[in-house]
Amino acid sequence: MGSYIIEDIIRLTGDAKSRAFWEKAVRILGENIVAEEFSELKYQMQTKDVHEPRKYLTALLKKRIKARETEKGKQPRPPAPEKLKTYFSENQLALFSSLSLPQPVGLAEKKEMDIPYGKETIPWATFISSNFFTLSTNKAKSDVIQATFRTMEGEVLVIPMIRGRIKPKGEERGIPTVEHGRILAALEYLWAKNGDSYTYPKTGALICSCLVSIRELARLLGLTSFGGRELVQLTDKVWNLKNMGYYLDIAAMGFKNTMNRGFSLLHSVELAEGMKRGQMETVLKVEFSTLLSAQFLNRHVVSRPKELAHIRSELGFLLRLYLEPILFSLNGAVYSKSLRELIDVLALPAAGWHNQRDERRHVFQKALKSMGTQRTTDGRQIILGIEEGLTDWILTARLESKPALLAKSGFGEQPDRKLA
Repeated sequence: MGSYIIEDIIRLTGDAKSRAFWEKAVRILGENIVAEEFSELKYQMQTKDVHEPRKYLTALLKKRIKARETEKGKQPRPPAPEKLKTYFSENQLALFSSLSLPQPVGLAEKKEMDIPYGKETIPWATFISSNFFTLSTNKAKSDVIQATFRTMEGEVLVIPMIRGRIKPKGEERGIPTVEHGRILAALEYLWAKNGDSYTYPKTGALICSCLVSIRELARLLGLTSFGGRELVQLTDKVWNLKNMGYYLDIAAMGFKNTMNRGFSLLHSVELAEGMKRGQMETVLKVEFSTLLSAQFLNRHVVSRPKELAHIRSELGFLLRLYLEPILFSLNGAVYSKSLRELIDVLALPAAGWHNQRDERRHVFQKALKSMGTQRTTDGRQIILGIEEGLTDWILTARLESKPALLAKSGFGEQPDRKLA
């Protein structure tokens, strides 16, 4: 097995004798999970908490393997295709059932995860696609789009989704923007780092929660200069995630015994504040919705770097959310789509530049430039470009090849320079 992550592990730990175990871990868990635990090892080494890297990483991976084997023993199912290095729902029915909404009723019990998430990554729920957010230029308070969902079997489901309402013809509460998406990413990072999880035995509901300093949240969003007004606005936007809703019209898919879903991304938000060292300190207690909490605790997530919250280009943020799961599934092949098609796929609000070929190119080029270098949690660069097509400009995207990554690390031969 020629996995680049194994070479990186050997290089850091100096333990080539354990190659068979590292290969077994990659074979059972997949490269994405091993890369996540490898990132956790490097983080702990930086904080000087780890003195024997080999033993620490071995313990992390053994816990993961044991949990995977236990899970398989409880609910046998065929292994996921190796090319999909994410925890998508297995099929359409599993996707619908994963969107169930048991209520947090009765007494809560604290729930410890068998294997915590890495503290330097964002556990992004795979069902939350780019379609969940819109540009700040969208003045509509609600709309109806065709949301795209992907399953582990490779199926692509398109489900009618109302954004900005919890129920058809209900109150318009506003559509979450990219800014809300970036805030959600930062909140998920804080939960993975220091948050808590609870289960309600009476109903089976799950709730994940964390304490959030508004100033720390601002720093995670890349804001280097912020005052009282900006902190108030940021607090309001966290509250928006609790109030802004979505409605999935699952029944429109024609499946029997399915229920439509109305939900928001946060269950509750509480605030406490006071003066500390001469300045106002605001702390929020954030509880994620039961739907999103279940996705976290059932590991229906893909690990994304915390820098996701730093992407300032709104269009760039949507492109990142849209492209990453596709690129992982393509296993190194090039993805391409016309800019006109991307406008529709991303459900961008109407604008004059949509119908102007060269202006489309200008807007997308600006977004790509603003994004800078984008990498996945396993270290590979997302290589983006715009090429001329027959009738429109084409966006191309691919993941950096493993030989190229190895070459940068001092392993392998020549990097793969071809844009296939």
